[in-house]
Amino acid sequence: MPIYQCISPAGFLGESIRGELAGEITRIHCAATGIPPSFVNVMFLDLPEGRYFVAGKPAAHSVLHGAIRVGRDLATRQRILRDLSRMWTRLTGQPEEELLISLWENLPENAMEAGSIFPAIGQEQDRLNKTG
Repeated sequence: MPIYQCISPAGFLGESIRGELAGEITRIHCAATGIPPSFVNVMFLDLPEGRYFVAGKPAAHSVLHGAIRVGRDLATRQRILRDLSRMWTRLTGQPEEELLISLWENLPENAMEAGSIFPAIGQEQDRLNKTG
């Protein structure tokens, strides 16, 4: 269920770096939560020039939103945030000052993928057993 949206200025991320970022986002989330990689969704959106502003002025910032299930403890959520920030700046060269990362928590019963309502945290194996 985690859905990560990576929003960056158009042309900032090439195809190869997107693959690296997607792999690292998946690795970070799975390492922190123990869920299978097949649960992690990552998408990239390019923002045309003049569509992102900070303090009322055009900016070349990037935004990384992660929609995750409710129930992760504070330490886990903050570990994910720190690891994502370090990874992003290492792979892209973009300074942390130009990066906004947020995690939005959703109730698992409010998310569906491939026709299945998402399980509560700790019930992932039940879903995997049912879908085979």
